[in-house]
Amino acid sequence: MDNLQKLSGRLKTIFHFLTFAVPVFICLQWLLIDWQPVKALVQIGMILKPIVTPEGLVNLAEVELSLIAKVVAFIGNLLGSAPYILGYMLLHKLFGNYSQGEIFTSANPIIYKKIGRLTLFNGIFIIPLKEGLMVMAATLISPPGHRYITLSFGTPNLEVILCGLLIIVIAMVMQQAQALQEENQLTV
Repeated sequence: MDNLQKLSGRLKTIFHFLTFAVPVFICLQWLLIDWQPVKALVQIGMILKPIVTPEGLVNLAEVELSLIAKVVAFIGNLLGSAPYILGYMLLHKLFGNYSQGEIFTSANPIIYKKIGRLTLFNGIFIIPLKEGLMVMAATLISPPGHRYITLSFGTPNLEVILCGLLIIVIAMVMQQAQALQEENQLTV
């Protein structure tokens, strides 16, 4: 139990750090997108992956983005990261409970259920919206007739949706197990 509490305390700290580091990183990458070291990281796909448009892949390091395109891409990138940031907050709370030795409590399945719903929402709404905004940002500099906004739904979405559903089912099983544990504690 002691090892679980120590590991949970460390994970709690990591998720707390990520909650703040991810938005700061996203802001910095878009503020510094025209700086050559950042462009080099974008070029190799280490920071931003190439964007799939109807006319092919667009690497943001190879196009000159207008201010509006940068703002749209920033909003899309931040929106795409929002479920992760909220997930980090929930995981911080969950591992905080674990680090306090609160393993089988009624609060933990609720947190898991929220994570599952967040994952489900991400797969259904956020991923298509984020990708649509990124396509829009990448093609805003194109001439009229070659600017796009797309909403796509495919296998990656289905994988995320399936993960969300699995997390929700696990949360329901945990709720049942927790209720049985409470019932057993009351039985003499």
